Amino acid sequence: MAELANFEPMEPQVTVQNEDDWRRLRRSIIARQRQKRNELEDESRTRDISLGLATYIDIHGSVGRAVDGNAFANSLIRPTITGIVVPMISIALATLLASTVNILRDRQVQLRSLINKEACDLRLLRRAIFGMFGTRQHSGRRSRALGLINSYAEQLDKECQAGAIELLQEREISGGIAANELDRLSSMLHGVDGAAASRQSSVGVADDTMARLNQFRSDRIALLLTDFPDLHWVVLVALSVSICIMFLLESNQALNQYLNSIQLQSLFALLVGVFSAIATLCADLLDPFSGSFSIVSASAQIGDLRLCLMEDVREADEEESEMSERLGDLFEPTASKDNKVSTTSTRYTLWSTIYFHLLTGPLGSNVRVLGEALAWVATGIKRRFRSMFEWNKKLPWNRGNKRMTQV
Repeated sequence: MAELANFEPMEPQVTVQNEDDWRRLRRSIIARQRQKRNELEDESRTRDISLGLATYIDIHGSVGRAVDGNAFANSLIRPTITGIVVPMISIALATLLASTVNILRDRQVQLRSLINKEACDLRLLRRAIFGMFGTRQHSGRRSRALGLINSYAEQLDKECQAGAIELLQEREISGGIAANELDRLSSMLHGVDGAAASRQSSVGVADDTMARLNQFRSDRIALLLTDFPDLHWVVLVALSVSICIMFLLESNQALNQYLNSIQLQSLFALLVGVFSAIATLCADLLDPFSGSFSIVSASAQIGDLRLCLMEDVREADEEESEMSERLGDLFEPTASKDNKVSTTSTRYTLWSTIYFHLLTGPLGSNVRVLGEALAWVATGIKRRFRSMFEWNKKLPWNRGNKRMTQV
């Protein structure tokens, strides 16, 4: 009310021409003063009502005056919170968190084991290919087979890096998650290339090794693509927030807040910190190829294996280049000349059919021996011609012709 008494409205600066203008100006000033006085009275009345209601609830309670200072109500609600609600929520949260961390950690251990098994089997498959196609007449086949293994190792290396889960999910949606180079290598072993192998026992070893590799890869992809649904994480967050709310309800007493304010704040901060640390741990374990628990180091051996495979392919290509192209067609009638790492043709020509039956018949060992002899004879002849060609280049008249051509 003191504000109303001291209120002095500002009169607008208006130029008055006659008595009517003075009257209209006076009415407008009085109307503004009355409007401002009503607004101040309404504000003061509302503030007085809110303060009175808060004081009444604080003194008498919402349903009457509690003569024991609400001790009876606290004695009823406390056993309910501490004896029923908090234990139930805590047990549910602890069970879900324990199973979540255990499953995520066990998945990383299994993935590391599967990667190691795939790397070991790839090395065994490399040795089996040398047992099948280690001789000179099979240098082209050896180059293509080792190139396929190198492509598979490259794909395995990509699937063991950060972002591998998203890459596999895209392949799963496109329908190409099961496609790999082992299928192309298997088509080689079950065709003319497998029949022409120098050691047939190595073909069986390679076939068994590829079957194990497919099983390991299927298990690894299943582990990577099997994840918890969003509802699982929502439930964990809801249970954690519920425990925080129970703490606030339990500590919401005047005596505790007055005597133990710093202790209560420290306990609440500790509670929130524990939940934040658990959330960080789960987020770290969610991607096995990133964070503190990353298993990217398990794929380092794949890079070393790829270097060995690339060197083997280079040596096989050098051996193949020492033989004539026609002799290479004789030994590999179904090989693709456009791409060394492509699969063999599924449709045999007349010569490839005859060659296949000769290899699988009783004269198969003789045919292989004859092929080795032809390969070495062709290599010697080509080397001889190459040395003669190089010697011919060094003759004086050839040097003069070369200089004339450059001029």
